[in-house]
Amino acid sequence: MKCYICDTELTPENKTDEHIIINAAGGRLKSKELICKKCNSNFGEKIDSKLAKQLNFMANMLMIKRHRGKPQPIVGEKQSSGETYILEVGGKPKLAKPIIETNFDGEKTNISITARNEKELKKIIQGIAKKYPQVDVEQAIKYAQWRKEYFEEALHFQIKIGGNEVFRAVCKAAINFYIYSKGDPSQIKHLIPYIKGEKEKEVVWMHYEDDLYDLNSDEISHILHLVGKKDEQILYCYVDYFNTYKYMVLLNNNYQGQDIKKTYCFDLINTVPIEKEVRVDYDRKTLLDIFANKDPKPFEKVKKSFERSIALGLKRQDEHYRKELIERAIQNSLGKHPDGVPITEEMINEVIEEIIKNVTPYIVRRIKK
Repeated sequence: MKCYICDTELTPENKTDEHIIINAAGGRLKSKELICKKCNSNFGEKIDSKLAKQLNFMANMLMIKRHRGKPQPIVGEKQSSGETYILEVGGKPKLAKPIIETNFDGEKTNISITARNEKELKKIIQGIAKKYPQVDVEQAIKYAQWRKEYFEEALHFQIKIGGNEVFRAVCKAAINFYIYSKGDPSQIKHLIPYIKGEKEKEVVWMHYEDDLYDLNSDEISHILHLVGKKDEQILYCYVDYFNTYKYMVLLNNNYQGQDIKKTYCFDLINTVPIEKEVRVDYDRKTLLDIFANKDPKPFEKVKKSFERSIALGLKRQDEHYRKELIERAIQNSLGKHPDGVPITEEMINEVIEEIIKNVTPYIVRRIKK
């Protein structure tokens, strides 16, 4: 077995797991029989990282589980003030950086600090004390007010789809799936310069069509659908991330390989592969028309896909937060007692009171909304 990129013989020393759907997006399908460690590293830095960054918004919103690490925070802007916030996985916002406001009132200087934690606050006050020696650092920290509150204002996020590096990464995913499906490497060799960034090709485009497949109400999945037709000399792959970022990849319009039709679908919520009928079975003319007559602005269809996925993400975050509130209440009450102590009626009442105290503000907020 050789690396299909550089033709290096794959050995135990240079073999590596190549994620066909990138790990950053929760992909689990992978193989050691695709590319060598060096090529894996090169593509990871140059194009896979760009795709990962673009897909991170949805991975974060949906709280996707990955093989390694967690989705990265996403950055949003408070429209009323322009303040930048970081949205952690689970939907918890926090300031991207501390806010320091200075007001002068005659000979008096008032400094207001909004910090994200005590360590950060102390560092800021120590810096201020260098300029104003009369500032008592410990006293200032002592009288600081810490509060938790619900974030009532919507955050504005910028979302991008596609781009040269992302298209090349999507093409590589399609090639990976073709080789993984026992396809002939010679049939995709003409695409290697393209995914390496050495040559431009019009072989990847957004593909938002209605009724391509059916979804369960709460389903979020990744889909790869590969079709090769020897008689029509076409090989293509539909690549779909989160049922939201949807692409068609023209792998070969002079295909000389065997007929092939293979679908892979991964349920991201339950983290298992599932069966899926994908209704993408184009003839040569229809396929080539997709690239010859590109829809430059499929915004309404894109918006529809994003709205569904974001709604499911908000639902998952809400369920996660409710569970977290109850677990915190139980820990705050029962956690005070040693392990193995028999549960008394008094302890049960304490748990109930703590749950009410934690959950009531959340319920009030939901009623107001």
